[in-house]
Amino acid sequence: MEYIIAADIGGTNCRLGLFSTEDGTLTLDRIAWVETGNIAHADCLLETAAQTLDFDIAQASVLVVAIAGPVEGEHYGKLTNGNLLVDLRRHKQLFPAMRIRVINDFLAQAWAVLSREGSNATLLAGPQQIHPDTRRAIIGAGTGLGYASLSPTASGWLAQPSENGHAAFPFTGADEFDLATFLCARLDVPYATGDDVITGRGLAVLHEYLTGDKLDPADIGDNFLSRDTQTLAWYARLYARACRSWILATLCAGGLWICGGIAAQNPLCVKSRYFMDELYAHPKWQLFLRNVPIRLITDKNSGIWGAARFGLDLLEKS
Repeated sequence: MEYIIAADIGGTNCRLGLFSTEDGTLTLDRIAWVETGNIAHADCLLETAAQTLDFDIAQASVLVVAIAGPVEGEHYGKLTNGNLLVDLRRHKQLFPAMRIRVINDFLAQAWAVLSREGSNATLLAGPQQIHPDTRRAIIGAGTGLGYASLSPTASGWLAQPSENGHAAFPFTGADEFDLATFLCARLDVPYATGDDVITGRGLAVLHEYLTGDKLDPADIGDNFLSRDTQTLAWYARLYARACRSWILATLCAGGLWICGGIAAQNPLCVKSRYFMDELYAHPKWQLFLRNVPIRLITDKNSGIWGAARFGLDLLEKS
């Protein structure tokens, strides 16, 4: 039996997990959540993991840290919405036998598709069964909008990150162009990206545009994405268009997994008729789109499962 320590660091919370693996099976032994603001640097991260998981770090075979921000090389990453730097280059020397990696958080979400979390995700649309060796993709909106994909290779799976959330959003029609103008003025941006539209701040601007009311995204979700409202209709349509575009960009016949706090906490925005109608509204690719399984991940711990699945892949290839 070998042990994998997995961390998923976001702007607010850091999730830590201790996994054991035997015969290629991952088991989550312990889990802990701490506030990211309490972690000042890499040493602090490892000390916190050892304490909260009650485990000697030196006994782990793999350490994988997923961070919501850019990653340089294999051992360095910076949190986008925060000041935390995770630099594990020195720790690689301290623990030479340990496989240590820092990866982007959405790369971890892609690997989560291959874990228990991916298998347990709720099927929203499309066929139940999929061909095991076809491309898969993942999208998720919360504070930011993340994208990633998984491609089968001769030696396993290749997870590929993306910055598609920072591409210009495809608005259509006069009303949506008016929204785009309103959003650019509110956010002081030259053009609207998916990261401006589908995320919490985009939801807040959308609701203000439709109603004139300024509310926190959480309040909008609780009161306006949980029932049939104009805000739900618009947001679901825009989210579906982002999903459709990513399906076509990746040709993910193996399925699209939706994650992130907005859909997990407000599932109607990806289950409603507004979402489904827009998802399949394509004049030429409707048949392909209808044969792509669409699944929803609701477990907030999917990131550590993905980091651990990445770690298992390191073990299997070593």
